[in-house]
Amino acid sequence: MPFPDGPALEPAPLRPAAPGTRMVWRRLDGYATERGVIGSVDQDLLAHYQWEGQPRSMYFFCINCAGDEVSFDHAAYQRLFPLERGKSVTFRRSVGEWDWVNRISVIGTERLSLEFGEVDAYVIASATEGQNNPFHAENEIWYAPSIGWNVQFRYRNSLGEAYSWQAVEFIPPH
Repeated sequence: MPFPDGPALEPAPLRPAAPGTRMVWRRLDGYATERGVIGSVDQDLLAHYQWEGQPRSMYFFCINCAGDEVSFDHAAYQRLFPLERGKSVTFRRSVGEWDWVNRISVIGTERLSLEFGEVDAYVIASATEGQNNPFHAENEIWYAPSIGWNVQFRYRNSLGEAYSWQAVEFIPPH
């Protein structure tokens, strides 16, 4: 495991940060600082949020799983929770005629020193591999149960896109 000496964390059910929590993120290459607001989370674990004023949705740790045209095995995805080191799920995802296999694995834990302090996080590896197309992508995501949101991620794909972001601040609603 890449993170064998991380802190021991209790199994973590998905308990997202309170709706209205504001967040500030910085690209690790210094290119940009952006802001968002955490919204509600649906029963199927679809998380809604705003990013730079635009509405967005995501399934935690799942590359390209949100969207009206997307179909995937929600029961397989939900078996990832509670998060525990070594846990992994694999499922098919499709959009129209295109198919991928997504694999999400909890590969370890790490204590991160962020601008707002230290947090213990689960480290999650997420990959999607095209089955009838050449697209593939990988994400490494640090999810802090104490905050209820991702606090850092690295992304790269077969189109040559690559970027890394880290949380700078989380401000709970008043």
